[in-house]
Amino acid sequence: MNRPLKIVHTSDVHLNDEPDGYKVRDAFSQVVDTVINTDSDLFLIAGDLFDHNEISRSTVEFVYAELARVTCPTVMIVGNHDVWDARSIVKRMDFRKAGRHVTLLDDAEGMQVTIPDLHATVWGRCMLDHDRSNKPMAGAPQRVGNYWHIGMAHGLYTDEADSDRASLITPQEVEASGFDYLALGHVHAHRQMRHGNTLACYPGVCAAHVGTADAGCVALITLTPGKPAKAVAHTLGAPQRMRRSA
Repeated sequence: MNRPLKIVHTSDVHLNDEPDGYKVRDAFSQVVDTVINTDSDLFLIAGDLFDHNEISRSTVEFVYAELARVTCPTVMIVGNHDVWDARSIVKRMDFRKAGRHVTLLDDAEGMQVTIPDLHATVWGRCMLDHDRSNKPMAGAPQRVGNYWHIGMAHGLYTDEADSDRASLITPQEVEASGFDYLALGHVHAHRQMRHGNTLACYPGVCAAHVGTADAGCVALITLTPGKPAKAVAHTLGAPQRMRRSA
């Protein structure tokens, strides 16, 4: 952790081919613009990039083209809308067409990618089913050396451990993970929680017609050695203010 990191975190983009699907595509392009304009070190997509599995080839090619505009490492997980089953659109894609900087965490037992240039690791699980048996934080690894320890999870944060809801993430799991930053997806509003040394955050959704009044934003994350992680909700289309720390 001998260098600061700037991260753009999005989730629940819900790309689709409906008549107003162009609005979602435009919003995702603005997310990519934000990654570029803030000179970010890392781009995280925490699930539900797609709204469903019946996605056209043109939308798939759009995703490849947009991700190809990004030059920093990009790490993705799936969510409950693009879950990793036999019909999964993500499973049928080849993200190498977007570039070698794109990594899909596609192991149901959990997968960690090491990014030496950033002195960082990023971990996440591949969602096979969105049900009570799915535990997005199960198997979260310990920190590797003095690398930044970053996690990704798609599910519902709740302090009700006995809830009958699917894909639960508890405060106890967040704290025990020891992640410097935990990038969440599933909830369509910007929300931050800090437990122990871990900051967890839902970024909000990027397309204004998907969900809530908090739509139309991404999360800008700053990791600085010796300081708590910081997350800011950035409204798309607003001036980017995140700058590299000295």
